Amino acid sequence: MGNGHRPKINIRFLVAGLLVVIVLFVLGTIYTALPPGNFPSRIVIEVKPGTYLSQAADILATNNLIKSPLLFKLLVVSSSGHRQILSGQYLFEEPQSALRIAYRLSRGIQGLSKVKVTLNEGQTIKEMAIVLGKTFENFDAQSFIELARGKEGYLFPDTYFFYENVRPEEVISLLEETFRNKLTGISAAIKTSGKTEAEIIKMASIVEREARGKEDRRIIAGILWKRLSIKMPLQVDAPFYYLFGKTSAELTLDDLALDSPYNLYKNAGLPPSPIANPGLEALQATVNPIVTDNLYFLSDNQGKMHYAVTHDEHVANKRKYLP
Repeated sequence: MGNGHRPKINIRFLVAGLLVVIVLFVLGTIYTALPPGNFPSRIVIEVKPGTYLSQAADILATNNLIKSPLLFKLLVVSSSGHRQILSGQYLFEEPQSALRIAYRLSRGIQGLSKVKVTLNEGQTIKEMAIVLGKTFENFDAQSFIELARGKEGYLFPDTYFFYENVRPEEVISLLEETFRNKLTGISAAIKTSGKTEAEIIKMASIVEREARGKEDRRIIAGILWKRLSIKMPLQVDAPFYYLFGKTSAELTLDDLALDSPYNLYKNAGLPPSPIANPGLEALQATVNPIVTDNLYFLSDNQGKMHYAVTHDEHVANKRKYLP
């Protein structure tokens, strides 16, 4: 029989071994967390919606932003408590640690500057494209026009802040989303108006171009709805600006004789589509018009509106207020 003695374990050597392992592990972690030596300068990495954490880690490693995809994934989970990363375009101007990159992607810190751009009420899609093209250096204005085809009237004009490398589809998405949010506030009024949403938006696009000022917009909306109700052509100049970019003063007799469904002198009813992108005030005026006896209106050289009940009164206003 044995004497029951067990081999003695040298505690000192065990502790020393563990310390070495821990130190090596810590040093290895620190080393792999440090930026690679060939970390690129001023690079933008896109993380598309639906990208998995492992896919993002591979993209970062391929572009020399991190050394270890595995460590990056562990850092994302440890710093955020989940495996989720946020989509977007991330700017890296200088080397950053894997921990910092993990922190940014898990919280959507893109690092790009946001630029203010104002899209005015009544602008067409083409006019919006011009403004965006002038504001953002590499913005594809032509692509914006093509992607926005059929969306005239449904892109809400407002002041926005976009990242400096914003893409056309991102702008369109936000403008459409904002439009829908704004329309929610008057959805009940649209339902009780007896008009369809499409009719309201078409009319609002005309009101936006024809009038300035809240009360004038409501009065003109009332006049135009009245003309529709009696089968009278709307007889407004705004669609010609949509077609040719011409103001009322620039129109010729040939323009007014144009054979087009947008020529609302020759055709009764609303145009085939909105002719501009109306703001909230024009939309509100269209669903909440002021009803008057007037059937005619004009704007003088100072932008003041003059109304008339009869055509004769309208002609007299023309002689009095227009050159």
